[in-house]
Amino acid sequence: MGSPISNTVAEIFLQYLENTHLKHILESKQIIFYTRYVDDILMIYNTKHSSSETIHQYINKIHSNLQFTPSHENNNS
Repeated sequence: MGSPISNTVAEIFLQYLENTHLKHILESKQIIFYTRYVDDILMIYNTKHSSSETIHQYINKIHSNLQFTPSHENNNS
């Protein structure tokens, strides 16, 4: 934080994580839609193939210094 290069380093690191750890989940169609803007992620998944808890546990095991906190849809919002 505070360094002019920190945003670039964070982006490179997150792209690396996506390519190495999330690519196979996206290809298996467990996750139907995935997009990220900086550190905000929107993910739509198939409930027949996976659950939010399974995805959340998997993502939080990727790296010990990263902690993802999901926000779920409530009343179509």
